[in-house]
Amino acid sequence: MTTLAFLTDCHYPFQDEHARQVALKIVEEFKPDEIITGSDGLDFYSLSAFDKDPAVLKGAGLQRQIDLWVAGEKELTSAAPKARKRWIPGNHEKRFEKYLWRNPELCDLDVLKISSVLKFDVCGIQGEPEDEINYFDMLSVRHGTVVRKHSAATALGEMEIEKFAISTMSGHSHRGGTTYVTVRGRVRQAQECFCLCGLEPLYMRSPNWQQGIVLAAVTNEHLSIEPIPFTRSAGKVAAHWRGKEFRQ
Repeated sequence: MTTLAFLTDCHYPFQDEHARQVALKIVEEFKPDEIITGSDGLDFYSLSAFDKDPAVLKGAGLQRQIDLWVAGEKELTSAAPKARKRWIPGNHEKRFEKYLWRNPELCDLDVLKISSVLKFDVCGIQGEPEDEINYFDMLSVRHGTVVRKHSAATALGEMEIEKFAISTMSGHSHRGGTTYVTVRGRVRQAQECFCLCGLEPLYMRSPNWQQGIVLAAVTNEHLSIEPIPFTRSAGKVAAHWRGKEFRQ
């Protein structure tokens, strides 16, 4: 059996520190074998092709985002020091890759590999970036490319890409949602894995987003996925899991 925790869509420097700290407390309690990180961990706001607010840009420089990311990853390592950490890119991290494509003369510099820029060695991340991580042909974890309007619709779209051959966990939508499909007597599950960023983005009013974390246990015959949504009250974030309350 492999147990894992998936923390997605922090979007440094737009992370929600209360939500992130609650997620860290759950990770510390869960003690997973593996942690999957990245998945829009950084926003790379300054590299966006969209118009940028100069006032926001002052606090969202590349070095600041990277420093915040590294500090957060060190906290994650402290929460589960025995866990293997693996990294998957999100579409926001790929902004960095696209920037290099626009300046191809820089692409062969080792210092500009994403694993070097994000200091994988310091953050305790093992291996190179992986677009998706598969477990026993039972579960595929990825950032995702589908975004649909309603909760669980995005998850269904990710599983449709796989022709329902494997269960999926994905980020990207900033929502939580679960859907099930039975194919030839086997149940497949698709899970949208919430977000850990702030809920008041610059470009959208009152988004239909939810914060949370997703845990899983998987073998070659069995899969259990535990979505843990967070609640907010008076500026505080809380989660309830296995009879305990986690609050920040």
